[in-house]
Amino acid sequence: MASVMMTSQKRFSNRLLLSLFAGISIFSSSVFAETLLPFKATFNVRVFGFNVGEARQSLSCRQQNCLLTSEASPPRWAQRFINESAKEQIHLIQNDHEFKWLKYKKFLTRRYDDRTEHKTYTLVRDETHKHIHYVEENKNWPLRNLVYDPISIAYAIQYRILNHLPLNNLYLQDDKVQQKIIFSTQNKSDEIDLDFKDELQTKRFEFHNDKMSIKLWLVPEMAYFPGQIQVENKIEKRTITLELNRVPDFSN
Repeated sequence: MASVMMTSQKRFSNRLLLSLFAGISIFSSSVFAETLLPFKATFNVRVFGFNVGEARQSLSCRQQNCLLTSEASPPRWAQRFINESAKEQIHLIQNDHEFKWLKYKKFLTRRYDDRTEHKTYTLVRDETHKHIHYVEENKNWPLRNLVYDPISIAYAIQYRILNHLPLNNLYLQDDKVQQKIIFSTQNKSDEIDLDFKDELQTKRFEFHNDKMSIKLWLVPEMAYFPGQIQVENKIEKRTITLELNRVPDFSN
């Protein structure tokens, strides 16, 4: 009888210890999960190897509701070659458990010799109807859990690397197509030269779909912030590179 009681007590103690460790593990993952810091950053924009202006990006959050913005406009001298300027706004949910895309809005301006055109693109996550809705064209695509536009995808990858999350089942969404991205390179050590530092240590990621190939360099010493982004449009045969030109302002 005593032996049976001791065995039962031992089993109870083991179950209690397992429960405690499980609880500690869950608590730790919640407490120590990393979220992206609000920031202001500027990138040189290079086309055909020439610097044709700056892109300004920022992230601001109120609790878990975040707004990611990007603004790019060529200087006057470059407008003969680059006739577009754009402002993009991306609404996201960010917390200890997810980095969730909600809405993308782009205000595009095209300048011609005889006129200026303005166009708006709006993509919205519709949980009720389980699709992504392109407002201006009344088009829909299936709703994917890990879907992002071409601006937010870099920060989604940053978030997932910070939190040791897998990079499978990521989808890239724009106003023409939604496609799953395929990684050919992940977390490969590499060096890049930027305006504010030579031989900056980075981790390189490469992925693609039918429309574009993207290379992304994340900087470990800056919490894996994007240091350089290279986007090759396979259809237009044009490559645009964004190069971080100063240390981001994380003070906000």
